[in-house]
Amino acid sequence: MDRVTWLDEAYQESISITDTGIVSRNLDLSRKVLVLLSALNSNLRLNKFLLIFLRIFFKGLLGRIFTRFKGKILDFGGGYGLLVRMLRDFGLDAYWTDPYSKNLFSKGFDGSLENSFECLISFEVLEHLLEPDTHFQNILIEQSPRFYIFSTESYGEKIPPQNWWYFSFLTGQHISFYNQKTFSYIARKYNYHSYSINQSFHLFSKEKLNIKLIKFLVERSDIFYNYAKINYDSLTWSDHDKMMKSLENKIK
Repeated sequence: MDRVTWLDEAYQESISITDTGIVSRNLDLSRKVLVLLSALNSNLRLNKFLLIFLRIFFKGLLGRIFTRFKGKILDFGGGYGLLVRMLRDFGLDAYWTDPYSKNLFSKGFDGSLENSFECLISFEVLEHLLEPDTHFQNILIEQSPRFYIFSTESYGEKIPPQNWWYFSFLTGQHISFYNQKTFSYIARKYNYHSYSINQSFHLFSKEKLNIKLIKFLVERSDIFYNYAKINYDSLTWSDHDKMMKSLENKIK
């Protein structure tokens, strides 16, 4: 690969000025993560037709198909911390880390102060990596999570045309690109199973999954997150109390 020489200029701001979808994307991702982790933790044995039946006739039972995900989650490349704050508001024990961005929304929940995460997430990170293999070694060997959930726009069998929107030439921040064969290769290399919900939302898992049912749920996360969140208690106010106590201790 030709040497990338423009990154200092491209990253004068960690979030590109063209990223007008950052809020709506994080809202969508927070729901997808909630549904996905709640489904993964539930050992589901239903089929999608029964889920449709329950949704129409017995909505009160839908919350019981999900169970609470109790493991710690690390958002690797968490940007301003917006997604971590949203996940904690749902009740997920999420933490932030990003060496290239300032934490604005999830202060006090720095992942570098924790150890052992059951799930790692990286959204809109992989396309920014200068050395992807080093990233995967850090993620999948050193951390060795049960699940690794990530997003990046994958392409098909052929290299996309030069006008493919995801190249993002004007920002200069997208420098690594992947397709399904790439994901399968990486997953096998580190002893994971590779799955994709769609072209942009992907999952590595240490165990085999009922991916058809999980895909059905995650693709409809705008509906099913309402049922999944019944099993959680929001951390919004307990986090507030924790931050208040930390301020009081500093004053003392």
